[in-house]
Amino acid sequence: MWTPIMEIDWNSVGTLKHTVGGYDIRTDTLKILVTAAMQGHEGDASQMRIEMEDGVVFLPDEIRRLALARSRIR
Repeated sequence: MWTPIMEIDWNSVGTLKHTVGGYDIRTDTLKILVTAAMQGHEGDASQMRIEMEDGVVFLPDEIRRLALARSRIR
């Protein structure tokens, strides 16, 4: 489910997961998780998803959109 960028709480906590390998990469704030996914140390962002504590899931295309959000870079 895509949430408009204006409603994103960058300080909310979630877990970055590797969908192909089936393992958790790290648990942190959304701002940090998006950065980690885009850095590519654990593979391409197309192989990752972010699961937030409130149940929201960001799929690879959504992670890329979040990475481009102006509100993330403050």
